[in-house]
Amino acid sequence: MEDKINKPTMLLVDGHSLAFRSFYAFSKGGEGGLATKDGVPTSVTYGFLKALLDNCKRIHPESISIAFDTPEPTFRHKTDKNYKANRDVAPEIFFEDLKKLQEILKEDLQLPLYMSPGFEADDVLGTIASLASAEGWSVRILSGDRDLFQLVDDTKDIGVIYMGGGPYSRNKGPLLIDEQGVKSKLGVLPDKVVDLKALTGDSSDNIPGIKGVGPKTAINLLNENNDLDGIYSTLKRLENEGEKAFKGAIKGSIKSKLRKDIDNAYLSRKLAKIIIEVPLEKKLRLKLVGINKNSLIKSLEDLELTSLVKSIDEFVEIFSEGGYKSNKDVSRKENYKVNIKRISKQEDLNKIPNLHPNIIKTTEDFKILLEAINTFTDKDNPIAFDTETTNLNPFKAELVGMGFCWGDNSDQIAYIPIGHVFEEKDNDQDEKQLSLEFILRELEPWFLDPAKYKTLQNTKYDRLILLRHGIEIKGVITDTLLADYVYNSNLKHSLDSIAEREFGFIPTNFDELVKKGENFSNVSIKEASLYCGMDVYLTRKLAILLREKLTKLDSRLIYLLDKIEQPLEAVLAQMESTGIRIDIPYLKNLSSQISTTLKGLESKAHKIASMEFNLSSPKQLGEILFENLGLDKKKSRRTKTGWSTDAVVLEKLESEHPLISIIIEHRILSKLLSTYVDALPQLVERETGRVHTDFNQAVTTTGRLSSSHPNLQNIPIKTQFSKRIRKAFLPQEDWSLISADYSQIELRILSHLSNEEILLEAFRKGEDVHELTAKLLLDKNSISQEERRLGKTINFGVIYGMGPQRFARSTGVTQLEAKEFLLKFKTRYKKVFLYLELQERLALSKGYVETLFGRRRYFNFNPNGLGRLKGKELFEIDLDKARRGGLEAQQLRAAANAPIQGSSADIIKIAMVKLSEKIKSYDLKAKLLLQVHDELVLEAQRDTIQEIKSLVVETMENAVKLNVPLLVDISEGENWMQAK
Repeated sequence: MEDKINKPTMLLVDGHSLAFRSFYAFSKGGEGGLATKDGVPTSVTYGFLKALLDNCKRIHPESISIAFDTPEPTFRHKTDKNYKANRDVAPEIFFEDLKKLQEILKEDLQLPLYMSPGFEADDVLGTIASLASAEGWSVRILSGDRDLFQLVDDTKDIGVIYMGGGPYSRNKGPLLIDEQGVKSKLGVLPDKVVDLKALTGDSSDNIPGIKGVGPKTAINLLNENNDLDGIYSTLKRLENEGEKAFKGAIKGSIKSKLRKDIDNAYLSRKLAKIIIEVPLEKKLRLKLVGINKNSLIKSLEDLELTSLVKSIDEFVEIFSEGGYKSNKDVSRKENYKVNIKRISKQEDLNKIPNLHPNIIKTTEDFKILLEAINTFTDKDNPIAFDTETTNLNPFKAELVGMGFCWGDNSDQIAYIPIGHVFEEKDNDQDEKQLSLEFILRELEPWFLDPAKYKTLQNTKYDRLILLRHGIEIKGVITDTLLADYVYNSNLKHSLDSIAEREFGFIPTNFDELVKKGENFSNVSIKEASLYCGMDVYLTRKLAILLREKLTKLDSRLIYLLDKIEQPLEAVLAQMESTGIRIDIPYLKNLSSQISTTLKGLESKAHKIASMEFNLSSPKQLGEILFENLGLDKKKSRRTKTGWSTDAVVLEKLESEHPLISIIIEHRILSKLLSTYVDALPQLVERETGRVHTDFNQAVTTTGRLSSSHPNLQNIPIKTQFSKRIRKAFLPQEDWSLISADYSQIELRILSHLSNEEILLEAFRKGEDVHELTAKLLLDKNSISQEERRLGKTINFGVIYGMGPQRFARSTGVTQLEAKEFLLKFKTRYKKVFLYLELQERLALSKGYVETLFGRRRYFNFNPNGLGRLKGKELFEIDLDKARRGGLEAQQLRAAANAPIQGSSADIIKIAMVKLSEKIKSYDLKAKLLLQVHDELVLEAQRDTIQEIKSLVVETMENAVKLNVPLLVDISEGENWMQAK
């Protein structure tokens, strides 16, 4: 969508969408978040105004309107009582914050707020967009809601600035969505979005759609039949022709699904369609009128939003008549564009660097660059390197260019264009590029030389890119993403985020540089050199700065970075590059079995409840459980639409009624089916024929790895199908899979850290610690397997802060018995509880706790709540009182567990690094494939399987030395299920 040069721009803001996004960006799960010293919440206000400023500076609107929902039921709720019935009510602090925000928007910024009882903000936005477009405005709708894609219209110049993201999004900044953008994201053009939702439904809004029809089928149906009416017209004709008649996607079971759910389809279309003729309560205002500057300053100061107060001039420029473009010289710097956020903290970057990258287009230029980078062999002055590619999925990406920086001077930067694409131009020497083959051949010795020290931001991505070309990177001395993660795992670690935090400005946004529908290869060489040049320039600066900060904070953190995290990065890259085979035919068969089981569970649930209901509808489920069956409402909580039926509530109710276990199993199987069984075949890379999960090294606050696409850390374990899904993971042909799992590692770490003699002795003697605990609690010399389970539950439960209620639910004992068991446990294992309590005190007093290797996990308590205890002497803190601190008290359990879980993560990382080194040095026919919590999965040639198993056990058990032995359970098989 091209902005019309002479048309003014109107920005429409989806108020609740941006407000909720702001709230949950700072308040994870509704906890914590931004607040004043007096505890007044400010997440919504800060996030909303910051996003509004940033987007206005990007698109320069001359008119701004904001739409909000109203508390009254809409016509959709009256049409279908189940509409949005699964939505929980936001916490009170959200609405308190929202009220202050709306006052600022209306009174201080003098922006019009539009609401219409009986309609949603989407309808209001659609109406305003239609009116403004007719008045000659270019309309941009800021939202994170894809429902608004149906309003996109290139002819009317209406687009959505989408605040979404994706698995390979370079950043989470807004994207301007035009008609082709809608098709790219949803598979259909805007005029078919409503019909798409009519077919697929929308679980977030509880729109039913047609059961069993997914997006792929729905897109095919619409492409073949134009719209919903066309689909049913074709279906009617086919039915007249006979049962075996078919056309395109309308065949087999799809015919019966369409026939059965015709009412739901048309109901869903009605619910999904945005109304564009809503009666507005006030006349549309098309001009900005200015702000009440002094009032705004006072409002922001009262809320302690000092960074926004510093932007007061930008508020004036943006919201005064004519908008930002008329009130501010927004011409970009000729050589580089940036968004200044505040005054720099660093003397050498008080001004935005004026860079002059050398563009390498000839072999002579390249020879000079090669000589320059080969002279650097000083660890303290590494060369920054970066790649630019066509795709953020490394298995689909093609190299476009490479960047280097070897000094502080603005011209000690080079960019090698490789794969830029241009329109044909005769005799245009400015677009000359060296060949990829030449570049890689000449640079390979430099990449492979461990004495040529390099620094990168997110090395793993660049390593994967080069591995596809058969080149390994050695000599990486600092990965700035990992260095920042080690410094504080709570922060954001993108280059943009670190640069803003340390230097006071954000480099060019990727989406500002790359036009919609294009990729980096379409960027001009000049712009690319400046973009990539800034990346490598900042990376080199940060590499030096972050090492200084880590050394100053705690020298152990340098060890953690150099000996654990950075060596692990190379191991993870190799694992991702290898991937794992998937048995697709087996998964298709398993999908059919699970679908049949789900139907059986639904029938069983309906029979038990004596009525039919939607097991996936929290509202209907709440009515069944608490109104019809009369279960204990005290174990649930009221939401906006009814009673909560989340996992915590169901766990509390599980022993009270046979329906609960069916619901739980249904949820687990539904997740298993959608997340793994049906999704895995879609994730197989065509180039390799394997699934390549992404191991996320700098995401969790505990130090554990996470994985995505697919997420292998959260495969459910409670049903027969949960184990069977592992059968789909296969080794290389004629090889075997090996599974090696640390035995009770967290209990062993707890024993080591607490120095609890009873547990230490038991582990040293190889005794069964669960049996031991059960004997101590029950005062018996011999116990049954059921009684041993009690010991196991309490052993592991204590690590995670299990209380008497949870213990009683997990074991079937009464709450009184549970309290007695926990008291006995505390008496028998005094040092365990002293250690756990010490970690809680450290979190409150210091604000962080540490693992065995010095990894820190920070806890940011509310200054008006538990944050008041920071700086207190450890044993002056009243823990019992602190534990009554509402939502914040939940963080104390996390603080007690963090050193245990984090140390476990550190140990398996060390084992992975050592094991990878041994496999490589011994030239063994084995490959590391997966890491899932305390388990490693490898594939190995069958005739070396025993040798590999012995090496794995020896390496893992001796990764570190504790006061107790580490033990590993290991086995092999033809697939992961057998090996497990």
